[in-house]
Amino acid sequence: MSKKRISSIKELSKDSQKLFDVLNNEHDLSAILIAANFIDTCLASLLEKKLKKSLVTNRILSFSGILGSMSSRADLCYALELIPKEIYQDLLILMQIRNIVAHYHLQLDFDKDEVKELCNKLSYVDGMKDGNTDDSLISREYLTLARDKFKLTVVMISQRLMLIGLGLNHEQKYNKAILAKDCFRERRRNRY
Repeated sequence: MSKKRISSIKELSKDSQKLFDVLNNEHDLSAILIAANFIDTCLASLLEKKLKKSLVTNRILSFSGILGSMSSRADLCYALELIPKEIYQDLLILMQIRNIVAHYHLQLDFDKDEVKELCNKLSYVDGMKDGNTDDSLISREYLTLARDKFKLTVVMISQRLMLIGLGLNHEQKYNKAILAKDCFRERRRNRY
């Protein structure tokens, strides 16, 4: 069996519309499981960008590796300061929601009290402010239903993770340019 390759930020960005379609049109169980997997893949892609490109990195990020779970990936992203605390806390709640519905013997949905309570604890979207007015970026009317709050949280966090990943691309290019410049200066110094 061939090993599954981690999707790149660019590929995930192209798949965003498919995620939106699932969140808006599929049953609750499908929406929750697919959303959690999409965010897990965003975390893996982010770590793949940050860590040294090697077989070791591939192995530890694989499903059976030490960073093969959404939990361990979120923990490391937070520890490396790739994601802020607000996103990390909501990732922990999203994992709880996913685990509850994935491991229940019958189908659970957003109408169940346990799932509703967890969705009400999601706070990243609540904390987003309009930069000009300091008002909430998202109207309260869109945050009253558990499914709506879940959807908005997943969309905003997944997009933020992809933006962070794109920022790492630029950071790596910048660091390579600085390193090349330093090497050039060192060679010039050694000539004289």
